[in-house]
Amino acid sequence: MGGNKSLLQKATTLSAALFLGLATTPALNLTARAEVFQPPNRGAPPSTAEGGSRGCSLLKEGEKPLTALTPANYMALTVSEHPTFFWYVPASGASNLEFTLLDENDQEVLYKTTINVSKTPGIVSISLPVAQAAPLEVGKKYHWYLTSICDISDRTGDVFIDGWVERIEPTADLKAELETATADTLPSVYAQAGIWHEAIASLAALREQNPNDTTILTRWEELLDSAKLNQFSEYPLISAQKAVN
Repeated sequence: MGGNKSLLQKATTLSAALFLGLATTPALNLTARAEVFQPPNRGAPPSTAEGGSRGCSLLKEGEKPLTALTPANYMALTVSEHPTFFWYVPASGASNLEFTLLDENDQEVLYKTTINVSKTPGIVSISLPVAQAAPLEVGKKYHWYLTSICDISDRTGDVFIDGWVERIEPTADLKAELETATADTLPSVYAQAGIWHEAIASLAALREQNPNDTTILTRWEELLDSAKLNQFSEYPLISAQKAVN
């Protein structure tokens, strides 16, 4: 009987240890995969231009405007030569969108393309094509514009938004983390390093590959919420189809 009691005590102790281990493991995983964006300590981007509000892009009541999915008041960073850009695009009467990337002084057009418009409001993205856009240079800022074209024959009714991107060299610590990161952990690595473009692009890729995964959807909501973009987390990802290069 004494032996059975001793075994029972050991089993109880082991169960408690296993329970504690299981209880703490998820917390560690959640920390490692936290989708909270850590803003970079690089100050605010340059001032943006004033967008128009006339023509076919007048919003219906309660409709959200054309909006860049970038963190407010912080420079959007990338470590990629050809990053991906994301915007919320409302349903409107626009014929298409025009994306233009310029240098920091708005003197040189580095890339321009026209994007088909979906009749469904959602999140549209476009990646700079390797074949047609020169790679972004480390340490340089770039100014982009996204224009909603109402009438191709009369551009006075166009509505536009603009923003900035800066390419940086990843730190040694970030390089080391990226070497061991998986597709599942990659968004967290970028988010915690303050690299916005790759954080949202890698998580969007997971969403597209796993459209019914509620965990990934929660992570998407967390990332946008940490960048004060939570009002757009419910919208679908819409593939951007270029109409004209």
